[in-house]
Amino acid sequence: MTDINQRKTRLKDDLELLEGSFENRITKLQKKVFGSYKPSVIIKKKPFQAVGLAIITGFAIGLARKKKHKSSGTDHENTESESLGFSSLLLDEVKRIAARRTATYISELIEKKMSQDD
Repeated sequence: MTDINQRKTRLKDDLELLEGSFENRITKLQKKVFGSYKPSVIIKKKPFQAVGLAIITGFAIGLARKKKHKSSGTDHENTESESLGFSSLLLDEVKRIAARRTATYISELIEKKMSQDD
């Protein structure tokens, strides 16, 4: 039983190491691609345009996916193979990292506000 717990601990450590490595790669890529581009500054200056752009982008992506699914038909095997593709796995990972960072950012803001009130 202790052997299983040790393996479990090692696997968790390895997974955390891989996640950290993946996050570092994404951060480096963002710095290379965007450089000094800071979307938060633009969003703070023009919040309504940013929200409008996000809504339009969401509709465009939704419509594109809907058309793609209609053209592929109702073949169950086809949708299963699409859902297991590399791009969907990458997208899921990016979503998970973004959600984690958002939660961390919000908790830091709340903590900062709570410490300022004291």
